[in-house]
Amino acid sequence: MFGVMRAARLLPECVVRSEARHGRSFRTLTSVALTKRSPVDTVQAPVEASVMSAAAGLGAPMGKRHAGVSVLGCAIAMVAVGGCAQGIGQLFAALVVGMARNPSMKEDLFTYTLIGMGFLEFLAIVVILIAGLLLYSE
Repeated sequence: MFGVMRAARLLPECVVRSEARHGRSFRTLTSVALTKRSPVDTVQAPVEASVMSAAAGLGAPMGKRHAGVSVLGCAIAMVAVGGCAQGIGQLFAALVVGMARNPSMKEDLFTYTLIGMGFLEFLAIVVILIAGLLLYSE
């Protein structure tokens, strides 16, 4: 059971190790924090302290915002917008070539081109949203 929960990333690895080592039943991180230690549990105190430090580290705010890294991640993600623009250019170039080869299919080709452009625009919007998420994340 602990292996499944570890694979689902519900439990930190140190909890799984301490449960396997000591053979005790599973206790949540909050119950580890709120229970008082008896003199018998003093041997297990470093394990529980590492569990608490891991739990506090998950939700603790960062002391320093690394703005340069987030700007760099945003810039790398924005490269994909250039790929979307290139795709739209190739799409309309193919439309012109297709209309030159078979003018009678002009309406059908234009419909397919607009569908393709809609997909590319959706991709560009998703990329811009992810880039903004990267920019303002810590």
